Amino acid sequence: MLHRPIDFISSTYDKLEHFWESRENMKFIGTVTVFGYLFSLLLIQINIWGFIPEPFSNYIHNNYFDAIGVAFSLLLFFEVVGLVFVLPRSFSGALIKQFEILSLILLRHAFEEFKFIGDLINVENISNYMYHMLSNAFGALIIFGGILIIKRIQKHRDYTKNKWDRERFIQLKKVVAFILIIIFTYLAIVDLYLFFSGESTFKFFKTFYSVLVFSDIFIVLVSLRYNHSYIVLFRNSGFAFATVLLRVALTAPVYINSVIGIVAIVFTLVLTYIYSNFSLKEE
Repeated sequence: MLHRPIDFISSTYDKLEHFWESRENMKFIGTVTVFGYLFSLLLIQINIWGFIPEPFSNYIHNNYFDAIGVAFSLLLFFEVVGLVFVLPRSFSGALIKQFEILSLILLRHAFEEFKFIGDLINVENISNYMYHMLSNAFGALIIFGGILIIKRIQKHRDYTKNKWDRERFIQLKKVVAFILIIIFTYLAIVDLYLFFSGESTFKFFKTFYSVLVFSDIFIVLVSLRYNHSYIVLFRNSGFAFATVLLRVALTAPVYINSVIGIVAIVFTLVLTYIYSNFSLKEE
């Protein structure tokens, strides 16, 4: 009974994925990011000159480093969309994508500290924020290194021997990803509305990561229909736990966010190494 709607959603998802990953769309994303960065610099300069009337000028800061934040926000936006399209292919691949997003968020935080420095020649000003910058930057660097190691050591193999079960499981993950696209679009629209209404916006990436935690748990539970192996269940549950750590890192204060991110990547690295090198002997 559910086969037809699942097949329809899966087919719709495939069309969206094909469009998103097309070469033309990748070029468009690059163009939008560059244009957004340059346009932000231009708006900031015009606002400094006083040519933008109120209340519009209230939405534009007079710090050039805000343009870097805009560029990173656009990159993160597109990375989150890309994460949705990775989810049905691989549980580990989706988690790696989440680590990539966290590393970019930490780098964005590092750049944001420049806004508070002002005069770079003033050593006293630099000392107030330099530790925050270094914490976020080196946290991102360690996560970046962990991602590369995980990609090197992980070994992919079929989740189930049955071809029909494998295809059906992938379809169910596509349904979850399609729902995430709808939620993602809704959150983006609401956040933009709040921003232009002058109200306090909710934290978009933190909210979306919360949704990811529940979707990961759901996929772990659904996977039990197709593979009852304790080893596979532990590995998938461990990945879901890493997602929870990433969600906590997004709301944690400076220093703690990097520590939690590093703990999450180390946990994932050890889990991946053990699963890739020893699980075959036990199955």
